[in-house]
This record gives sequence, structure tokens and C-alpha cells, in this order.
Amino acid sequence: MEPWMSPNEWLSMGGEFCPSGDCSTCRQSEWSLAKYLGQEKTNEVFKKHWETWLTQEEVDGMVAAGLNTIRIPLGFWIIEDIVDRSDEPYAEGGLDELIRGLELFKDAGMHVVLDHHALPGVSSSGQMFAGNCTTQVEFYDSPNDYNYKRAVTWSIVMAWLSHTHPAFETVFSIEAINEPLQDANLTPNLGKFEKSFVLGVRAIEYLLGIQCDDTFVPNIVSDSIAFPALLQAFPIIERLSKKYDIGPFSGFNYKDFKGGLFEHLCRGKKKCLSTMFMNKDWQYNSPANPADVAHGPQVYDNHLYFNFGGVAPNATEESYMETLCNTAYLRNARNESNTPIVTGEWSLAVAFNTTNHFLKKWGDAQKLAYGSNGASGWMFWSWKIAPEAQTYPIPNTAIQWTYKDALAAGLFTQDPNDVFDRHVCDPYVNKTATA
Repeated sequence: MEPWMSPNEWLSMGGEFCPSGDCSTCRQSEWSLAKYLGQEKTNEVFKKHWETWLTQEEVDGMVAAGLNTIRIPLGFWIIEDIVDRSDEPYAEGGLDELIRGLELFKDAGMHVVLDHHALPGVSSSGQMFAGNCTTQVEFYDSPNDYNYKRAVTWSIVMAWLSHTHPAFETVFSIEAINEPLQDANLTPNLGKFEKSFVLGVRAIEYLLGIQCDDTFVPNIVSDSIAFPALLQAFPIIERLSKKYDIGPFSGFNYKDFKGGLFEHLCRGKKKCLSTMFMNKDWQYNSPANPADVAHGPQVYDNHLYFNFGGVAPNATEESYMETLCNTAYLRNARNESNTPIVTGEWSLAVAFNTTNHFLKKWGDAQKLAYGSNGASGWMFWSWKIAPEAQTYPIPNTAIQWTYKDALAAGLFTQDPNDVFDRHVCDPYVNKTATA
């Protein structure tokens, strides 16, 4: 939960908004609110939030808007067995609520990405979306890769659920990590984690009799993260198989597992999930290329938010349009084998006062950039925010962040595949540049 998206509800839950603007100095994250409320009250207020935030009415609205894919941001604590309750007091009961939501999306025929948005140990500094807004970023550097192992265990369990639980039928991808720190010097061994993430997902699929690429098999037992994570996942899977009656997994003696094939056929999909990463260019200072660790289908994610600065040379309509209409990120992604690539987060938000006339142009230009010329589509952040919410970090209209309200205001075409003006970029394209 990002409190700015539903401020009145956050305050009613017991949260705060920090006057300094630094969300680490008050109760402006799930971790700090849970620390204050205690476990029982935390469970109560978040259950109410989940049940009222995602409803049948909202899903019907997404279908009416012509949308076909939903990216669900999830915290690691949704798999409660990997939570350290001594200092991770996050809400319990999230998995049941995820299943409720997935059943709604399944009935609506919507495809789903399970996005590991908030990772154990915290993977982004000073961010509400990390679960704990803090400068103590410990995901990348914990003793014996403790947090990497927990994250891979999370992914293995999610992959198993995606293949066995009926509610997960339209899940097609699991994203390993949302927006890691962009300076690769601050994310030691992230490439090692990416490799182990893929090995873990493919290993549980292999054990379920689902094979898309078995070249990973000799590597799994020797992997210092994936193999311990797989062993850690087995008792969790056994417990969940009994809870949700999707086993029996207990017939497999995971304690004696040595890498052999477990001939257990699931009753779900027989097609491998797509593993997903932020594309290589998300980071700088010589990051690892996630394409190097692929085994089977893999998708790449890119996020572009112009309003936070550092994207266009100047915060003006002209600069925004010139930058976007001449973007090279798709060409770079192809050169780095980071395809297919989707833009998993974008908005209409700008860092200046503007008009609906420009926002219509801005929406068209982004949809064209993210859904053509080799790009594989987009997911807008977000479907909705509360009516009283203001844009973050500068005060503007909330409509720039909510697809539902932007559509109602006429800033988007009714058909998400369409635009008002397919030539919107023509005046801004550098004619000497290669497309």
C-alpha cells in the first residue's frame, strides 16, 4: 500500500503523513503502521482495506475499459512462512485476499502478472512501495544471502500456486523484483539473485512435469541460493496444498530431495510461466544483463515517469514530447536481447501545470511508444486512486494517476489499442535519427 493513493483511508487506519516529506520519519509505510498497531489490529485494518479496495465493481470497470492484463504488486509477507515476526509485523491473511482477487480476474478473462513489489530486507531506499520506508536497504547484502533465499522461496511457492491453484489460472508471469536500486554498485550480486530466481521457478515446474527448457537441471543442486530456497519451499507448499486442497504434495519426501524428478502432475496449466525482470537499462554502472540467465520464456519490464525529473532535459510540454517521441530504449532493449519488453508502469503525471488538451496528446504519445515498434504493451499505474488523493510528489490533479478517471474525463480513447491521433509525434521526431 502506498498511503498517498488513499490518504483518508490511511489516516483512518492509524497511519500518518510525515510533515517533512520523508516517509521514514512517521507512520507512512505498512511496516511502521504495523509496528504501531500490533498484529491483531494490523490484520483487521488491512483486511478491511483489501476487501473494499478491490471489488467486483472495479474489475467490471476494467473489463468495460477494454483492459486485458493486470499487474498485482505484492509484498513478500504474503507468504507468511518466510516472515521474521520479530521485526516484520506485516499484515497476515494476504494470500487469501490475493486468491479472492485472482478469482475475480479469472472470471473476467484478465491475464495476470504477479509482481514481487516489496522484497525481504527492503530493496529500495526511502520508498513506501518497499513495505518499510527506510534507508536501511538490506535485500542485496545479507549474511549467507538470507534475503535472496527468502525471495527465491517466495517465487517458487508463487510458481507452484500458479500451476496448481485454480484461481491462478490466468497468471502468466512472475516478476522477480520491482525497481531495484538503479546504481548497480549498490546492488551486489543482483545478477546472482536473478539467476537463482529463474532456476527456482524452473525447478518447481520441472518437478511438476512442466518443461520448457531443461538445460538448467545440472545447475540447480549446486546453486547456493536456489537449492536451499527449493528445500525451504517444500514444507510451505505441503502446508498450502493441504489448506487449499490442491495436493497432495505430501507424498513427496522433500527432506530426501537430491535433485531427482518428482513425477507429480499438477491439474493446472502445462505451459511454463514467463519469468520477468526490469530491463538491463533500468540500472547503470555495468549491471548484469537478465537475458543471460533466461531458461524458457522471459519478459522484460520498463518504467517511465517523466514527472520525477531526470528523463527529459526540461519540464516542458515540448521537451517531454521530443524526448518520448525520439526514445531509444526499445532499440537498446533489442540490442541487449531484453525482448519482449513491456512498460509495466507509466502515468500521465507531469512536473508542470498543464491542460487536458496536452494530457490527451501525452497519453497518445506514450501508448504509441509503449505498444508499437517492437514494444509488447503497457500497464498503467494505476487503475484507481482515491478521489481525494493528490499527485505525488507535487500537487496536481489526481486524474494524472488514475486510468479509470482519465478515461471518464476523455483523456484516453475507449479502446485502449486506439489513440486520438496516430501522428501526434510527427512534429517532434528528429528526422535525422533512425527509428
